[in-house]
Amino acid sequence: MASKGLRETITFSCDPKFKKLITTKVKEFGYQNKSQMIRDALQNFFESEKGLENIEDSMKITVIISVVYDHHDLNTISQFIEAQHDLNLSYSYHHHMQPDECLENLIVKDEAKNIRFLLKKLRTIQGIKYISLQLVSRTQA
Repeated sequence: MASKGLRETITFSCDPKFKKLITTKVKEFGYQNKSQMIRDALQNFFESEKGLENIEDSMKITVIISVVYDHHDLNTISQFIEAQHDLNLSYSYHHHMQPDECLENLIVKDEAKNIRFLLKKLRTIQGIKYISLQLVSRTQA
């Protein structure tokens, strides 16, 4: 973490709808500015990822991975399906959210190392708009 009082600026790109949503939520959640809200969101993300990091590689875990993507992008769909075939997918639920967006919920039971690998692979797919992870259970291998 940076020294108290010292701040640095980072930037990221998003579509106008998302920027408007952030602006709306800043006010709704009572933040003074976008930077504070984004900082908190990132800290929460890092904490949830840390939970997965601390699980032994060979431990079997069950997770729900939610993925939002543009279903018109055939390259994205192809890479997404390929990534799913590399693990023990228990269940997949597909939902059409908007004319161009789909939500896919994957329930996966596999070794923690394989789940971490899948997440990294999914994050490299250009057309995926959102990924979230929920750890459901852990069992010894």
